[in-house]
Amino acid sequence: MQFGSVAFFKMLIKIVLSIIFFLPLVLCIVFAVLLWNSNAEVNELKKDNERLEYYSLILSGEREPTVSGFYDIYARSGLSDEELIEYVLHGKDGAAQEVSDDAVDTATSAALTSDVSQPEQQTEDNSSASDEPDALQTDTEPVSQYAGIYPEMTVTPPSEDDYVRELGTVYLTFDDGPSDNTYSILSYLEQYNIKATFFVVPTRTESCYAKLRAIAEAGHSIGVHSASHVYDDIYSSVEAFLEDFHDAWDIIYDATGIKTEIFRFPGGSVNDFNADTRDYIIQEMTRRGFRFFDWNVDSNDAGGANWTEMYNSIPADIAENYRSVVLMHDSASTPNTVLVLGDVLHVLTNEGYKFDKINNDTLPVQFTGPFA
Repeated sequence: MQFGSVAFFKMLIKIVLSIIFFLPLVLCIVFAVLLWNSNAEVNELKKDNERLEYYSLILSGEREPTVSGFYDIYARSGLSDEELIEYVLHGKDGAAQEVSDDAVDTATSAALTSDVSQPEQQTEDNSSASDEPDALQTDTEPVSQYAGIYPEMTVTPPSEDDYVRELGTVYLTFDDGPSDNTYSILSYLEQYNIKATFFVVPTRTESCYAKLRAIAEAGHSIGVHSASHVYDDIYSSVEAFLEDFHDAWDIIYDATGIKTEIFRFPGGSVNDFNADTRDYIIQEMTRRGFRFFDWNVDSNDAGGANWTEMYNSIPADIAENYRSVVLMHDSASTPNTVLVLGDVLHVLTNEGYKFDKINNDTLPVQFTGPFA
């Protein structure tokens, strides 16, 4: 076939047409395969996320385990049937030992045919042992060295089983008040029928008392933040913290008749000032029944955030959490909080969020401590 002939151009046209036809077809097949693999990976990731959420809800006590969920956990554990039986019968330590088939069969048979009178015998043995005059009694907790400081400053905590953990709920909190902005904040909250929480720095003035009463009468929660808000003094010792806390706690009671059960550490539970005393303070305040609350959404109003920054960041940060404790401030130095509050509430209510105030039975959001 001679170059430039009619036959040559016919062959060239066929080749070009073949390329034009088959190349998109090949590309479509390649992209289809890649997309299918990607969808498969996404679906598998989604299933893993659902499993993780399922496990977390079981561990937090918010959901009862199911048979299918158990088998899924069992399949991922890598345990053999014999090891699983041994684990159920004898616990973790027994499961760590090598188990023979005869031992498993014997243990299973013994478990199925055990005499119901055995627990009664165990009770009798325990009671006889406790009757011994030399028996050590270790149930009594040692008395706190701080028990004599404001002994009346105690509340009854809920059991952890009674904690309320409402997913999708937003807890608005306002620190450092009351201030000249308090009534404006209350007005916006009333407009949207939202209950919030005020962690206050109260003073023994009629103006402060009136604002505390207004907060309480509107149905909001009041918690202790501090009486002085002077970090160096508050965190110098457990005794100093208790003294500052009692001053604020007593003012709230005088003004409202409320013995508040919640508080927020000045600067949050983890800060540069309380590293040496933090754990001891938490231990003592927990012993007295109080619960502290940090936050997982920071409006950054105390850091000077303007209207635009807060309007954009607060809803976006809330969307990242299962439930949100939002830090804002009720103070003369944070006027932008009042300016943006109504607009933020408008956005959040339109997006369908629930709102609630913090009580002692609200599951805490904490940076540190025994209830993190």
